[in-house]
Amino acid sequence: MVVKGSVLTDLNNRVNHTMAVYKWLYSISMVVHSIVICLLCYISSSQLVNITGAVLFHLGMVWTDAVVVASMTGFIYLPVILMWAFSRGNTLLTWVNVIGFTGITFVAAWLAGALV
Repeated sequence: MVVKGSVLTDLNNRVNHTMAVYKWLYSISMVVHSIVICLLCYISSSQLVNITGAVLFHLGMVWTDAVVVASMTGFIYLPVILMWAFSRGNTLLTWVNVIGFTGITFVAAWLAGALV
């Protein structure tokens, strides 16, 4: 029988409090993870749109048409990148992959002369 104010009751209260704190921290970390991954994917998508516009312009398309086509491809790039990023099983590998992909898109945009 557990008596109120006993050592077992105190220990049980501490465990419950600790578990609540861990659940709260886990929830906050998942929200931050989702927001950062979405922002990185958005940045990657925007750089891919810039690259697409620059490449189409250099291939001979009129600048305004290249911008319109590149903008339309952005509606394809972002969902594909987001699905790829959130399909990863390991959180650390997700961060490494998405940060690496964002870096690659920045380098490619710089090489294409489309870095904005």
